[in-house]
Amino acid sequence: MSTSIQDVLILGNAPIKDNLAAQVDAFERVVRFNFCAGMPVNLGSKCTDLWLTGRGRQAAKLLQQPIAVDPERLQNVVITDPPAQPVMQSLFRLIRRQGKYDHGAALLAKFASSESGWRVSKETRKQLLKRLHTYGKPQDKPVCPSSGTLAIDHFLQQGHRVTITGFGFQGWKRHPWDLEQRYVAELVDTGKLQWLT
Repeated sequence: MSTSIQDVLILGNAPIKDNLAAQVDAFERVVRFNFCAGMPVNLGSKCTDLWLTGRGRQAAKLLQQPIAVDPERLQNVVITDPPAQPVMQSLFRLIRRQGKYDHGAALLAKFASSESGWRVSKETRKQLLKRLHTYGKPQDKPVCPSSGTLAIDHFLQQGHRVTITGFGFQGWKRHPWDLEQRYVAELVDTGKLQWLT
């Protein structure tokens, strides 16, 4: 990981109609997720950091289908699920619970070099979720923060200048979207984060 302060754009998967290609590709670092929402031309082609879900059907599809990302430009590949417990994985395979299968190691082998791939730890997810709970009571019982919010927190902790776009704060009900939206709003209000304009 780079230790110098960089301008980082975290590009969420919410639909964006505006042509932002030139702005996106001008950032030093561009973070994208999973299938990168189809990599539309209006959102440029740069991707230096690829954050991937490691479990379930989407992870299985990521192994089988190509992503339009230049592997030579990838600086980091991050699996957002913590390492799986082997005993639980054996149980999930026994009962055919495909949504719980962990594909993290295979995804890192496919997309990352030995130096660029890593996984978000269970403790990191737990601590961020605990902080998010300080913003109120969530609508549903959350399991973990979204990949986008994990990425925001990671790059801010590293001291980078972070800009975001494509965040719609909706999707899987086990992410605390309402709390994440309040968290992001506070970061923006305090000048720690900005939206791409």
